[in-house]
Amino acid sequence: MDQEQRHQIRGYEFHVAGALEKDGRYRGMILISKRGDTLQVYAKPVLIETPSSFKSVHAALIEASAYAQELIYNGAIKALLPADAPLADTQAGTQAPQPPDFVGN
Repeated sequence: MDQEQRHQIRGYEFHVAGALEKDGRYRGMILISKRGDTLQVYAKPVLIETPSSFKSVHAALIEASAYAQELIYNGAIKALLPADAPLADTQAGTQAPQPPDFVGN
């Protein structure tokens, strides 16, 4: 991977990277390290590749960043992430505490 950029959107933490393919083109890659909906921190990042490849690493990074944003904002990322992936061995890897469920009087 030639370059990496770290991002945080709606609780999701991820890196985007450009990987050089055999044909000399670059494919964008998204490495998800934390889920925004459950706040799970993955022990090993989940890889999502972009559907397209490009002649420059810069274009691949732009595509990966835009693709990640699209997946997060429309909620489609939830279907691409495993629910049972190993969690990182940290307190941040547990689900956030939920407020008590109060019943009205």
